[in-house]
Amino acid sequence: MTFDLTQIILAITTLLSLCGWFVNGRKHRKETEAIDADNKQKEFELGKQYIGEFKENIVKPLQTEMKGLKNEVKKLHKAIDRVNDCSHRDNCPVRAELQKQQAADDNNPEK
Repeated sequence: MTFDLTQIILAITTLLSLCGWFVNGRKHRKETEAIDADNKQKEFELGKQYIGEFKENIVKPLQTEMKGLKNEVKKLHKAIDRVNDCSHRDNCPVRAELQKQQAADDNNPEK
C-alpha cells in the first residue's frame, strides 16, 4: 500500500473541507439563533407599540367619553329627583314622557 502525493493531497483537502463545513454549520446556527432572538425582540417591541397606540387612540378617548356620560347621567338623575319638588309637576311633559318610558320598560323586561 503506497500512497502517492495525489491521494495524500486529496485526503488533506477532504479533511479540511469537512472541518470547514462543521465550522460553517455552527456559525450558521449561531447566526440563525441571533436572528431569531432579534426577531422575537422586534415582535415584542412592535406588540408594545401596538398596545400603546391602542390605549392612546381608543381606550383614552372612550374613557373620556364615559366620564362625560357618567357626569351627564348624574345631572339627569339629580334633575329627575327634583321633579317632585316642582310646582308644575302635574302638567310637566318631560315627567309624563319619563313615566311612559318607565312603564314600557317595566312591561318589557328583556331590555
